[in-house]
Amino acid sequence: MVKILVVEDEPKSRQALASRLRSILGESALIELASDGGEAVSKAALVQPDLIFMDIEMPLKSGVEAAAVIKRHRPETHVVFLTAYDRFDYAVGALRSGGEEYLLKPVQEVELRETLEKFFDVAPQAAHQVSPFEAELEVWVRQHYTEDAPLEDAAASLGMSPFYFSRQVKAATGKTFLEYITTYRIERAKQRLASTELSVSEVGRAVGYPDSNYFTKVFKRFVGCTPTAYRASQS
Repeated sequence: MVKILVVEDEPKSRQALASRLRSILGESALIELASDGGEAVSKAALVQPDLIFMDIEMPLKSGVEAAAVIKRHRPETHVVFLTAYDRFDYAVGALRSGGEEYLLKPVQEVELRETLEKFFDVAPQAAHQVSPFEAELEVWVRQHYTEDAPLEDAAASLGMSPFYFSRQVKAATGKTFLEYITTYRIERAKQRLASTELSVSEVGRAVGYPDSNYFTKVFKRFVGCTPTAYRASQS
């Protein structure tokens, strides 16, 4: 049985996220709620959750402080931080306190499902452990994939030399940095093609490819068909 703890001081947000998790995971999942960091620590000790969705900014005890306590006693529990602050340094600080993922509020449905799939089969069995480096890399890519994002910028943001960063990316993901960010862009493109009415060129621009011809070429290389053919296959 999957056990999830939702920690959020705003009642409506707390209940809304719990309801969305229930709709994805079904009735077999145990979903517990906590309204602040202190309650999160006590509930985590009682429930022993597999995954915690933890708001960072809360009164009395912050999400970062609560996560540090919980991870000290139960390191196998996954922590996903929730925040309204779209800042990379803020994200990295949260991740280095024990979190493995960082989501901006309001959490998009695609991101929520992807996060669950990262930790569970959403059948659900526990999935592979995500390293701190992988988590920081994904946060950086999520914030910059629509830009012309050179490896050097990513390396500098994570406090590494380009050479060392390249080796870390390859070791953690099995891909080069270019392959990793391209895969991320193409997955986002597939989601938009399947769920929106945006034109192919608009989808390409939305995921970092201002040249629609180049976008189609890259998409076909990674997916095996054109964006138009992929959209048709999803209808």
